[in-house]
Amino acid sequence: MSDDFLSDEDKAAFNEHMRGVTPLPQGEKYQSTSPSKPLPPRRKQVLIPSSKTYFLSDTVYDPVPSEAILSFKRPQVLDKQFKRLIRGLQPWEAKLDLHGCKSDEARERLCNFIEQQVKQQHRYILVIHGIGGREGTPPVIKNLVNRWLPQFGEVLAFHSAQPKDGGKGAVYVLLQRTREY
Repeated sequence: MSDDFLSDEDKAAFNEHMRGVTPLPQGEKYQSTSPSKPLPPRRKQVLIPSSKTYFLSDTVYDPVPSEAILSFKRPQVLDKQFKRLIRGLQPWEAKLDLHGCKSDEARERLCNFIEQQVKQQHRYILVIHGIGGREGTPPVIKNLVNRWLPQFGEVLAFHSAQPKDGGKGAVYVLLQRTREY
């Protein structure tokens, strides 16, 4: 196995930590005489609540203009995965159109949509928020979506869509995988 990817500093640190470590003695290996029983198959249990309540803040601290690109990434999201999201290379599995919604309706629809997509184990979704209405005023739904999405624990990342999927009037969203046991 090659360690060419390690810097000289990393190699030195590793060797420093390993100084004084000796290999375990190579004794006789134990061989089982009886065939092992196969383990019973594990049941998968998806940990998803039947109905979840989200408490989302509507406070927008720094409103963005209509032409702004929205972007958010949690630290655990790999850069490679985020770049694929940005470029629209990952096909979305469901979409929600919030055009023309009042803020309360948009919040309710977004909460229900995210909960439903998580239950269906979808990872990539598209949320269309529009680019706003009147000139000179910040877009209401776009700013709320930008505020709300990071508040969902299930949302790992989002970024404004490619023109073919709505451009600056929509976002690609990466959802967290559901836990299976």
